[in-house]
Amino acid sequence: LVRMDLKDDGKKKKDSKDSDAMLTKSRKFQRSAAPFIWEPGLLQHQVSRLFFITFHIQCGIGYLGIDFLKAEQERRNQLVRMDLKDDGKKKKDSKDSDAMLTKSRKFQRSAAPFIFFVAVPYMIKIITFGNMNAFAFACFNNDVHRAVRLHDLFDHENNLVALASHSAKSPADYAGYMTVVVSTTYDLFNRKLFSLPKVMLLPMIMMKQPKLLAQIFPIIFLTDWMKGRAVAYMTKRIEQLEKETQKITAMRSKVESFDIKNAELLQRAGAGATDFTRRRWEELTEQIQVKNIAKDLTARTKGFFAWIERNFVFSVLIDCALAHLIAVGKLVSADIFVFSRAIEDAVDTVLMKSRSEAELARMMTQIDNLKDIASVWENAKSRNLINCNLPPERSLLTAEGGEPERSMVVIRNLLYSRGTAMVRVDHLELKAGIYALTGGNGSGKSTLFRVIMSCSSNARGIDLSQSISLSTPLEPFVEEDDIEREQSCESSEVESEVASVVVEVAEEPSAVDPEETHPRLSITMPSSDVVEISQTFYWPLYTKPIDWIYQEYVTDTCDEAEMQSRVRRVAEELDALEFAQAPIESEQNVTSLEESTMAPSADIVSGIMDQLVEEKEDWFNDLSGGQRSKVELVRKVFLHEQCPGVLLIDETMAPLDPKSKALVMAKIKAFCAGSVVIVIYHTDVGRETDGEGGEAVECVPSNDFFDGNLHVENKILHLRPVC
Repeated sequence: LVRMDLKDDGKKKKDSKDSDAMLTKSRKFQRSAAPFIWEPGLLQHQVSRLFFITFHIQCGIGYLGIDFLKAEQERRNQLVRMDLKDDGKKKKDSKDSDAMLTKSRKFQRSAAPFIFFVAVPYMIKIITFGNMNAFAFACFNNDVHRAVRLHDLFDHENNLVALASHSAKSPADYAGYMTVVVSTTYDLFNRKLFSLPKVMLLPMIMMKQPKLLAQIFPIIFLTDWMKGRAVAYMTKRIEQLEKETQKITAMRSKVESFDIKNAELLQRAGAGATDFTRRRWEELTEQIQVKNIAKDLTARTKGFFAWIERNFVFSVLIDCALAHLIAVGKLVSADIFVFSRAIEDAVDTVLMKSRSEAELARMMTQIDNLKDIASVWENAKSRNLINCNLPPERSLLTAEGGEPERSMVVIRNLLYSRGTAMVRVDHLELKAGIYALTGGNGSGKSTLFRVIMSCSSNARGIDLSQSISLSTPLEPFVEEDDIEREQSCESSEVESEVASVVVEVAEEPSAVDPEETHPRLSITMPSSDVVEISQTFYWPLYTKPIDWIYQEYVTDTCDEAEMQSRVRRVAEELDALEFAQAPIESEQNVTSLEESTMAPSADIVSGIMDQLVEEKEDWFNDLSGGQRSKVELVRKVFLHEQCPGVLLIDETMAPLDPKSKALVMAKIKAFCAGSVVIVIYHTDVGRETDGEGGEAVECVPSNDFFDGNLHVENKILHLRPVC
């Protein structure tokens, strides 16, 4: 923090570039605050520091409070004794009235000095030191809040998915639970430290009046304990209702958000769709209202009960103790208020658990919620990846000339299922090229992408969904070359190191026995760089498009020249795919259609650049389906130095118009010449005559794009040529 305004060479920063660097350092410093809480030993250090600050401030404020309470009690005593003579008798005659008037004026004149020399200084001290204490706690509490809401949530890439699938509650809810736990614990200690100076006044008096302990204090403790039990029962009921209400409220919020987001689809879902939705909303709202009424009535009853017990039972018993102390000369009237609070604080300290039953019950409810999400996040760290292999480095070069060998995906003995779909892959070898993946709806095409993306050899493996079952075919080998190929691959595979592989497959033997009748699963990937472009896209809200496209805060971290260079590159890539329509030009300005579309329009590129640096609530929502596909292709593929080793495209080209589709296909064909590209494809299925049988068979047209066709039929994945 101290070095933030210095360059790396130690000199002070001055110009605009230095200001940008300072801003970058500032954001880095702020982000570093979140994980502090989990660094070994640092949490204990922060708690110790907070306790040190709170102890000194609260005890100091407590002693200030004793002096103020004595001065206030003395002022009130003067008001109470105004109608009494010096001998304690009541004033009756006119002379007494004059004396009372004199005392009244004297009392009134004492108001200003009390306000300006007692009340105002006390108020300033309380506010100043109280705010210092509150600021220290706020810093600690905010760090803990960020640790739960941000650091824990994004500590592992599976945590966000696990949270979304486990509960309807948001990260803000769980961070709020932690805030309740921290605040409740801190408030309990805070109050006890504030009351400590007053409680320390009691031991000396109590040692001189042991009978008081035996006569009055047991009754005080007993009544307060009984009140605590009653309040605890009502509090437990309130917390139970609150927990149920939160669960239903979170569910209602999720349902309403989903229905509002898909309002247009809901309208077209059928004649009874709106009425069905309305009834569902009513049902959830009524459940919440009923529980809120029960909770409010119980809380109201608890509040009245506690107020009556405190003011007309507990206070009366304390007054009895004070009367005894005054009678034996151990207490003067000016100390009544102080010792009344001291006795109350002492009882509160002894019966801390029962008196704080409501707060502790609420805190335990939130702790249970935090334990629940902690368990979910812990389970999310167990990786569910498939043990895939990468080719040995020596196989990347051929024997002739040292030229790089073309990429190849090899899948053997795979059987996967999801829902009603089941697909078997006996032996599949895909050399570098573009393949159309075809098959009926629900046949398991997208599931194949999920299987490939869950390879442990991928640079960023995505855990296999629990809904996908993975196994190996149980049928024996039928061809002798299958065993030979198995033995050959067995000797060349490189085992991947994975922390935890949850997918259960058959045990892998060190060598394949020719007598073995059961194959084993094996997937070999040509590269760890595997990218999938799904059929639905995510785009963050309230974000500048250029920041998300590069997935870094380009507008904040880069200087003006670099930012403009990056923005222009994205704009030109999008314009090459005809992201935006060219403006209508007059006939004299356009010699031919071909000439008008050859070079990118400066106006179009400039317009795209303006869009890329403008923050919008939901930029993707303003784009057509085809424009979204083009943005994803540019973001995940064309902005990189080279095409990924394996590129999976899940119906991304379906929303494209014919001309845009041709542009995209040509771009992919040229850019991904050395990669394995698999495209889920549903259109343009033709028929051609089989050379052997003379029968017409379905096939996918090449269109100068596809090199092969992966087709799912009868639950088996086949590789067949294109036509």
